[in-house]
Amino acid sequence: MSEYKQLEYPKQLELFYKRGMQFNYSFDNLDKNYNVSYLKNLRTISTLGYYRLKDYAYPYFKNGKYRDIFFSDVVARYYRDKRLRNAVEHAIEDIETTLNTRIAFLLGKKYGPFGYLDFREWCQTSGYNKYLGKKGTKIDKYVIAKEQNNFLKMIQSKARRSASKDVKKFDSENKEQVYLPIWLIMNELTLGDSIHIVKLMTEKNKRLLAKQFNCKAVELIKWLDCINLVRNVCCHNGNLIDIRFKTKPKIPTGFENFLVSYKSNGGELVYTNRLSIAICIIVKLMGSINIKYRFGNLINSINHLIDTTNTPQAYGFKNRKSIYDCFSAMTISEKPQS
Repeated sequence: MSEYKQLEYPKQLELFYKRGMQFNYSFDNLDKNYNVSYLKNLRTISTLGYYRLKDYAYPYFKNGKYRDIFFSDVVARYYRDKRLRNAVEHAIEDIETTLNTRIAFLLGKKYGPFGYLDFREWCQTSGYNKYLGKKGTKIDKYVIAKEQNNFLKMIQSKARRSASKDVKKFDSENKEQVYLPIWLIMNELTLGDSIHIVKLMTEKNKRLLAKQFNCKAVELIKWLDCINLVRNVCCHNGNLIDIRFKTKPKIPTGFENFLVSYKSNGGELVYTNRLSIAICIIVKLMGSINIKYRFGNLINSINHLIDTTNTPQAYGFKNRKSIYDCFSAMTISEKPQS
């Protein structure tokens, strides 16, 4: 561990320079007290951090050197990504709110305001659930009991910490009731919590929910997993523009022509694993929520990513036109599984 040491900010800038990153001044004979560009860069690296900027410079790092990239370009990539993350997160928030509303309505209507507390009523209680865990889970009474116990502990904690006026009102008027009605507790859950509820549902309940999003159950769950990953990247100030999905969800029908693809050695058509997949999913889901949703900020954010070194293909789109075509296709749908 002795080989690692904390570098001062000027040394961090010089490290970028020594590894090939370009600056609009020379580090030889540099007046560090008066060079305006240098002082600006020093403030930038002290604010954003060396490794944050390094992350956005990776696409230009080859054979131990940065190639054809200025420090200012790396900073610009960060701020363009920040703008993109804000636009993406705004759309995902609408999807999350709608998902919670529709789960609450489905379970509340079928099982009553507190029926969700008994997992045997609305969950898959036997067989194999391919959505739980990395490789799926065989469901039995012990698995259901464990899921129920974990969930009840979690929602008690969330209700206790809630800042919602309606939650506080319900709590004060129902002294003996520990748990909230389904339509109140759903608003306290994270997107990941809500997705887990969908995964636990019976197949019939999954299909009923997916039908409201105009897709099949397996598509809905995989798409929600994808945008939850994207949302976590956005919330934690991660690098979204260079994202690569290890597990690719099915591309929404009608959106395939907008994406980069190639044929594998076996002749199979393989699609991109880059940002464009998440964009297509967001557009597809929004088509079943609000067809008048204004994607202007998101479209502009994607367009601002494209320059002489960052082509549409770098983000998984065939060309610039396909970006606009993607957003125009939000009402494309296929008949959901009955």
